[in-house]
Amino acid sequence: MKTKICIIGPGVVGQATGKVFVKLGIETAFLGGNPEKTQKLRKEGYTAYSRNELFDGSYDFDISMLTVPTPTIDGKIDLSAIKSASTDLGKRLKLNKNNYHVVVVKSTVPPGTSENLVAELIESSSGRKLGVDFGLCMNPEYLREKSAYDDALNPWIILIGQYDKRSGDGLEEVYKKFKCPTVRCSVKEAEFQKYVHNLFNAVKITFFNEMRNMCKECKFDTKKVFEVTARSAEGMWNPHYGIRDLGPFSGSCLPKDTIAFLHWVQQNGADAPLLKMIIDVNEMLINGNGEAKKEVVGAEL
Repeated sequence: MKTKICIIGPGVVGQATGKVFVKLGIETAFLGGNPEKTQKLRKEGYTAYSRNELFDGSYDFDISMLTVPTPTIDGKIDLSAIKSASTDLGKRLKLNKNNYHVVVVKSTVPPGTSENLVAELIESSSGRKLGVDFGLCMNPEYLREKSAYDDALNPWIILIGQYDKRSGDGLEEVYKKFKCPTVRCSVKEAEFQKYVHNLFNAVKITFFNEMRNMCKECKFDTKKVFEVTARSAEGMWNPHYGIRDLGPFSGSCLPKDTIAFLHWVQQNGADAPLLKMIIDVNEMLINGNGEAKKEVVGAEL
């Protein structure tokens, strides 16, 4: 039997994901609370429902993908949309108990949200039991807003955080037409990994912005300096550099050069807050875990 998917929350991620599934021949529908988006999808030839539909027992999908927004408001994540979507999904599933269902969270959420919030709300509003009547996966998206559809069509990796094997098997079947690597882990690990993914990108951008300011002050060719760095620094071209558990950085280069460069910056009346924080955190790790491991000598093997 063919798998039927419902994308709940047809924003940038939801539309890109769902439209790619349709292109690959997977029966897919969209469900959302924005009437304009719903109408536009229908005009484009897609099956789309409004949020007040499918409460009559006709919700016969095998997989529901939650792609609703989880914005940060006043410094805290706002989970109101995913709470509402989970409760409504449970109500729809309560009226159609004919098949095992897999719930897939694609929204970015803190570790524990999928199991302790989404699944519990679905259980309470559907009468179904997680692991028996429905499965649960966390499937992070790595889409860039400007190229979301192309990224969804040609993913570089797929991560499936599974509550159990049955849940993971059901979702992996959907992705069998994609040729990129598929990795499976726990639900919480997948939730955590998405934040690691985003935070690494944020740190990298901030680091080069900090360096760019100094380059401009010194009237250096920033573009050339950074392009050479992209080729010379092992942390840029070796995907395994820095991710292994080798303790704080040490050796003959990194400790002395980070401190020396910060001193030079400050001597010239500037500041490098990220660089200072890097040094402080590394010292904290050394003091907390003992000496940095001696085999790290400025570059990992």
